Amino acid sequence: MPRKPAHAQFDTLKTIQDRAFELFGRHGYEGVSIGDIAAASGLSKGAMYWHFEGKEDLFLVCLHRLHAIFEEHVISPMQAQQDAMLGVITLFQGFERMLRDPRVENGVAGYWLVPSTPETVRLAEAQRNFEARAQAAVREVLALGASQGSFDLGDALEPMSRAMISLLEAAILALRNQTPDEVHQTTTVLARTLFRAYARPEALQKLARLL
Repeated sequence: MPRKPAHAQFDTLKTIQDRAFELFGRHGYEGVSIGDIAAASGLSKGAMYWHFEGKEDLFLVCLHRLHAIFEEHVISPMQAQQDAMLGVITLFQGFERMLRDPRVENGVAGYWLVPSTPETVRLAEAQRNFEARAQAAVREVLALGASQGSFDLGDALEPMSRAMISLLEAAILALRNQTPDEVHQTTTVLARTLFRAYARPEALQKLARLL
């Protein structure tokens, strides 16, 4: 069978990845088969295996796409701030923007529904690596805040950076069916809780001016 032109192959690959991203996001790894993705893409199962060796490889591509969206909206804008308090505010604002991104409007909770099996070792490793990078980025911002005199974290720097990423991941599962106003209210409560617990009094006054 003759190969398709490069542009046609690219279009087919994009269709597969788009449909797989949506299906995995709604139903998780075990809830989606190659046949399901083929049907949603208007292709045969044979055509699917032309592009991907199996479901694990396709899920990994989709997982990296989700990580890139998180980086785009949350991590990179936070790291771009020179003021740590602005960085933390940007983190929560970026999370709100991410939940409004059309690419995740059908939900992404399924990416946390991955069984622990030999088949999914690479998937679990990719998720752990991403969480470690995200946690390190938050830790840098919180450490900067401590050096700037904004936060008094004591020995809570490491657990707080880990907790913030865990909270954002947990919120993805709970907030995807809420309105933008409800999401904003929830993230505002999370941000205020963090600042009230760890921000120095003078930093809270500065925060009021920033907001």
